Amino acid sequence: MKKIIVILAKSSKYGNYCVAGIELATNKWIRPISHDEKIEDAVTAAELTYADNTEAQILDVVEIDFEDTPAQNKIQPENFYFKNSTWKKFGSWNLSDIENFCGFDKTDFIFYDNSRRLELSTITEKNKSLLILPIENISVSTEIRNDELKFYANFSYGGIIYKNFSIGDISIRKKFSDKPCGNFFVAKKAVATFSLTNPYKDNRCYKMFANLFLSD
Repeated sequence: MKKIIVILAKSSKYGNYCVAGIELATNKWIRPISHDEKIEDAVTAAELTYADNTEAQILDVVEIDFEDTPAQNKIQPENFYFKNSTWKKFGSWNLSDIENFCGFDKTDFIFYDNSRRLELSTITEKNKSLLILPIENISVSTEIRNDELKFYANFSYGGIIYKNFSIGDISIRKKFSDKPCGNFFVAKKAVATFSLTNPYKDNRCYKMFANLFLSD
């Protein structure tokens, strides 16, 4: 089953990628996942590579061959397993194209409340695990934890403050990886995609700051 999506999230996941986008035919979110449980169903760079040896990027419009039914994941109902065939690029959009095509998601909170993580009991069968939203007052903070550099996003949405969302955006991580740890202002206004993770070892689902889009 082939679907054409515009990629709105391509974030870091254990050395591979978490990818998601909007399907053009249905205007619904879809998250392509692999069958490789060793990398928690992430997408590898090889799987993201087109026939011309370039790698799929944010805002690319691509055709992907999926299995016929969703992956049956309660936390992430948008998940579909993709088949082992080359993704095909049809072009690229910009942020204005996204806003004109599908607009932004409408929600009072980013996944239920303004916390950075959720208990499993909070999540319902009708949940969404992907969002694209306009946000304000964005900053990035970094710190060393367990000998590893961590990246966190702080921002506001709908007048509500959100703090310490883990950042998956590869460009942000690269930009601040060589700076001394601290807090850095990024933008007054922007658009971002968010993803809700599967449960971690603490049996909680975390809200990921997947990708940031600055104005065209």
